[in-house]
Amino acid sequence: SEVRKEVETRLREGRLRCVVCTSSLDLGVDFTPVEQVIQIGSPKGVARMLQRAGRSGHQPGAVSRMVGVPTNALELIEFSAARQAIAESHIESRRPLRKPLDVLVQHLVTLAAGDGFEPASTLAEVRSAHAYRDLDEAEWSWALEFVSHGGPSLRAYSEHARVQPDGPSWTTRTAQIERRHRMMIGTITADMSLTVRYVGGKSLGSIEESFIDRLKSGDRFVFAGRTLELVRVRDMTAYVKRATSKRGAIPRWMGGKSPLSTELAEAVRIRLDAARSGVFADVEMRHVRSLLELQARWSVIPARDEVLIELTRHRGTHHAYVFTLAGRLVNEGLAALVAHRWTMRGPASLTATGNDYGFELMGGRSFAEDESSWRAVLSTEGLMDDL
Repeated sequence: SEVRKEVETRLREGRLRCVVCTSSLDLGVDFTPVEQVIQIGSPKGVARMLQRAGRSGHQPGAVSRMVGVPTNALELIEFSAARQAIAESHIESRRPLRKPLDVLVQHLVTLAAGDGFEPASTLAEVRSAHAYRDLDEAEWSWALEFVSHGGPSLRAYSEHARVQPDGPSWTTRTAQIERRHRMMIGTITADMSLTVRYVGGKSLGSIEESFIDRLKSGDRFVFAGRTLELVRVRDMTAYVKRATSKRGAIPRWMGGKSPLSTELAEAVRIRLDAARSGVFADVEMRHVRSLLELQARWSVIPARDEVLIELTRHRGTHHAYVFTLAGRLVNEGLAALVAHRWTMRGPASLTATGNDYGFELMGGRSFAEDESSWRAVLSTEGLMDDL
């Protein structure tokens, strides 16, 4: 975009002292003037921390510098764990994908939008790629069915019938389908952006739709250095006015919401396991020592191979906190699964939420306090049926 080009130019010319980014890619790859990266909050991954640090001093012989700024006490542990993981070369591996069918169907539509494709020869070509070397006939037939009719779930919607047989070749049905495909091709997930504009005035920039969706008219948020009040949303534009208060919600972008990686989660568990034995190996761990000692007095610090479950009751609502330290994606899935299994044991209305450290269940009935009941709802037995 024009804004990005302008920022890159001003960075190279030394006319910008500081640039705020939401992801490693936004930092660029050849900004030699960058002297230091300030990581606000945990990077949520060992490789991500290395990558972001490496955006500074990006030239031969230069030293990369990063300052970590934790936003809560637990992120001190994450920074400590990430640094130790880097020292021991425990970095996330890039596992190759096996048979990514979303990429396959996009490839088929791309071929159809060009000169068309012949299924038999295209299957042989696809299987020559390492990721698809084991693609079987059933999966290939599914891909053809999906691009031609939308599969079993979407065949009732005509816009998903994108490709059709045309003699020996398969081609796209309409020029409109080709245009839409070219606009949407790719596998990087991104949220829709809305323009933020003063009512009857100038545009202030763009913001992700997922953030605006959580607001209602009259809510305040901070954007472009101003506190704004949302007036209305119409035609992919959020109309705002200046707010009298200086307080408001802070937008979050997808680039800043990465889940805790498996490798960093394991490194955090190792740090906590050491703290159980009174070992606080570096300055970050020494700063959270009093907090962890308080946790040990009030409850326990989970060992490396343990899951901690805490039960409380507040204002008539029962809460179960399950600390897995497994990352947000795992915990969101576990929260839904465990909530379902509790409701199968008896009628109950539960609310489930998850974050990087664990998940919470809330309901009007008390939760079982015995270990066997929790082992049952966390068991892998019958997992596929429950999913």
